[in-house]
Amino acid sequence: MTPGLVGSRAGSTDPPAAARGLTADVIVVGAGAAGCAAVAALAEDPDLRVLVVEAGPWNRNPLVSVPKGFVRTMFDPRISFEYPALPAQEPGPVDVWRRGRGVGGSTLINGTMYLRGESHLYDVLADHLGQDWSWPAFGRAFDHLEALLPVSARAAEPSSGPPSEVLRALIAGLGETRVPFVPDVRAAVGPRVGHTPATIRGGMRRSAATLLRTGLRAGNLRVLTGQTTVRVLTAGDRAVGVETVLEDGSRIHHHARHQVVLTAGTLETPPLLERSGIGDPDRLRHLGIDPVVSAPRVGEGLREQRGATVKARIRPGLGLNGRLGTTRGLLGATAQYLVTRSGPLSSGPYPLAASVDSTGGNRPDLQLLLTDISTDGTGLAPADHAGLMIQAYALSPYSTGSVHAASTDPHRPADVRAPLLEDPRDRAAAARALMAARAVLAAPALSDVVIDEDLPGASVADGDDAAAANFVRTSGGGIYHAVGTCAAGGPDSVVDEHLRVRGIDGLHVADLSALPTHPSGGTAAVAMALGHLAGTRIREDR
Repeated sequence: MTPGLVGSRAGSTDPPAAARGLTADVIVVGAGAAGCAAVAALAEDPDLRVLVVEAGPWNRNPLVSVPKGFVRTMFDPRISFEYPALPAQEPGPVDVWRRGRGVGGSTLINGTMYLRGESHLYDVLADHLGQDWSWPAFGRAFDHLEALLPVSARAAEPSSGPPSEVLRALIAGLGETRVPFVPDVRAAVGPRVGHTPATIRGGMRRSAATLLRTGLRAGNLRVLTGQTTVRVLTAGDRAVGVETVLEDGSRIHHHARHQVVLTAGTLETPPLLERSGIGDPDRLRHLGIDPVVSAPRVGEGLREQRGATVKARIRPGLGLNGRLGTTRGLLGATAQYLVTRSGPLSSGPYPLAASVDSTGGNRPDLQLLLTDISTDGTGLAPADHAGLMIQAYALSPYSTGSVHAASTDPHRPADVRAPLLEDPRDRAAAARALMAARAVLAAPALSDVVIDEDLPGASVADGDDAAAANFVRTSGGGIYHAVGTCAAGGPDSVVDEHLRVRGIDGLHVADLSALPTHPSGGTAAVAMALGHLAGTRIREDR
């Protein structure tokens, strides 16, 4: 047993069925992107004993380390969870949202993108959370994390070769639409396109679990896997630990001397709070839970970036469909990867990322992700012809949904109600995003590359904003970037500007559920930076 993590005494909060667990100074629930970063920051104090409780395992699947292995691991129930996402307002399409399962969370199955985001959107966050959460603070957190992970400046490392003819044409086409190329999108502001920064090193994925190494070596950190957190234990108005359940149904109580930090994520932190008696009292009573703290905003305010994909046929022989869409080509790419850790399998799904301004204010409001692959329309398999894709979405959605506990059973998926462009501002932005992607395809630089548009094609005429918005609503989907379900900001918010849960001492939320808005077109980097900032402040304030 790690020194300092000792068996806890049974107390007033311990029912007879619960076994005695461990005692630590700080308990962190969830070892995803935010959780791993928060734990790493906490463990920098060698005198602080930190316990992490994670429902999933340490993943040993070799495909996890292959950047393009996500096309398999994303659908592997041993590595990912599925959440049916019903429309917030009927009728509408039903999405399936996926999250990573295990130490590293969704960084085990995501596209490895590491997008810091837009400085002006962090100004919006600071309006809600205060200057301690401004762009300079996040910038310092990014710098710290990128030295630990580390982060490649591009989704395809130099060993993968220079940009293809298709990618060069896309860069030129964006330039013709007033989106200039920059060497590093992290170090620039305003409209820009560049190679997508990625959590890839030596052709291998680096998940957030990498951040735990120092603490594990130092001996003041322990990670418990296979334990799903049922609820936060409270004594009076203070959080004193957590109750977990093992796969065999056994329950364990772990005790926290100082703090409990929830980093279970946007879809799991609200149900955990509700199972702990923190939420809307009427909703809690309906579930058979005695209210501890009245917090009606728990689970409300869900925001998700909804994207749509524009696909185009390109000249035969161009792009990567031929290499990844045939048995012979895939075998060759696999052999190249196994021998040299290079080639198409060594990079993420979108080699290029573009921040686009559609309002004339020189402040990007759209994200475009571009690749020289196109899928067959039924999944992630490459199409049987050469193609390219551009995923397009608005950075700052206004429509909101909700996430709530469906029952007191911690294994039952949350009740997710997804926003679907109900706000007219979102419909207008969705149309602008789709048209921005089409404008790139129509640029002169792509005239010798693009043959025809596959999707949306003739179903959406140029200039028909209503049809474009409807296409994004019905044929697009959430892109696993949800925030806001325990948001800070305002006197009735779930957490205060220090991410402390209102009404309960010793309890923090330090994941994307605490953010009221999106500051970036990707959330993995933001989640890790948020966790790092929160963990640092909890450590320093102890």
